[in-house]
Parts: sequence; C-alpha cells; structure tokens
Amino acid sequence: MNILNRKYLTLAFLFIWFIFAFIVLSGCMSSEQKDILQKAEVASLTYFKENYGIDVEFTNHKFIPADLSHTVSLTGYVKGNKDQEVFAMVDYDTYEVKTGSVPDHIKPLK
Repeated sequence: MNILNRKYLTLAFLFIWFIFAFIVLSGCMSSEQKDILQKAEVASLTYFKENYGIDVEFTNHKFIPADLSHTVSLTGYVKGNKDQEVFAMVDYDTYEVKTGSVPDHIKPLK
C-alpha cells in the first residue's frame, strides 16, 4: 500500500470515528430528560418575565444527581445582552423555580 492510500485510509477512519463519537455523545440525554428540560425552561422563562420583566435565553443546563435532589439548574443571559447572566434552579417534580439569580442592577417588579 502506498503512502497516499494509507493517508486517505487514516483520514477516512478518523472521520468515521468522529461521526460515531458525535452521534453517541449527542444522544446521551433521554427523552424524559429532554421533556423535563423543556418544562423547566418554560417555568424559568415565566419566572424571569413575571418577577423581573426580562426575557432570557438559556445556554446550558445541569441535572443535579437524583439521589440528592430532583433539580435542574439552568444558566443563560438576558436577551440582547450576553454579558448579563442569569441562573435558575428548578424542582422538576413541581416545576417551581426554587432559586433565580439576575445581575444586581435588575430589580424585582414586586
């Protein structure tokens, strides 16, 4: 086998391995977790709108281990300003926002 064929074979192998890893890693969240996340985001969007009058966009989430708490944390930012970070902890048994955090200059409406 010449060097050129070996090079293409190696590149093809790496490409296939990358695609396989991407598919496996992207499918790690169960449909139940996706449903929980979607409902938690809706509850949090409502919380921030009703309590602070702001629209937010979520960029990350983390499920707290279920043996500790049935909670998912959401992080993101105020729409239109990625420097204004927000945070919410949502109980996914009740979809109640247990904790919400906004930048100091944003005051509660109530």
